[in-house]
Amino acid sequence: MTIEVTNPDLTGNTPLDELNFQILVQLQKDGRKSFTELAEELGVSVGTIRNRVTRLLEDKVLQISGRVDPVRVGFHAYAQLLICVRPVALIDQVAAQLVELEEVSFLAMTTGMYDLEANLLCRDTPHLSQVLQQIQQVEGVFETKTNMYFKIFKIGQPELGLVRKR
Repeated sequence: MTIEVTNPDLTGNTPLDELNFQILVQLQKDGRKSFTELAEELGVSVGTIRNRVTRLLEDKVLQISGRVDPVRVGFHAYAQLLICVRPVALIDQVAAQLVELEEVSFLAMTTGMYDLEANLLCRDTPHLSQVLQQIQQVEGVFETKTNMYFKIFKIGQPELGLVRKR
């Protein structure tokens, strides 16, 4: 099980104080840790942990999910797709359509020659080809460049301690 940590809402819904930060660090190490274990390790009550985790979940600072090894479950075509959007005013519209595709595991607006970057997880190359054709038909998709990943050496969440290092 993995823990994904996103940026707190910029309106300040959940302050990332030291206790919240330590809860996130502990859950990122082991997302199945009980509230009791967390409370003991962090020196606070179980109720405090329950309230803090609930708030972090509600504010979408924390998401708890299971992470699978894509190759072991049958995804044998993993690719990076770089996309030029024309006119550029359609970037948000194109992105909104791409996030709906189940094969898109990552999508971001980028700088440079391409406007969007997507990671695609597909069963095999015919499936990847089908998805690429579908994406190329989206209004605003002007040009694409595809890079296949042959072997993944690391995939995961960033080490939270990096946020606090200066």
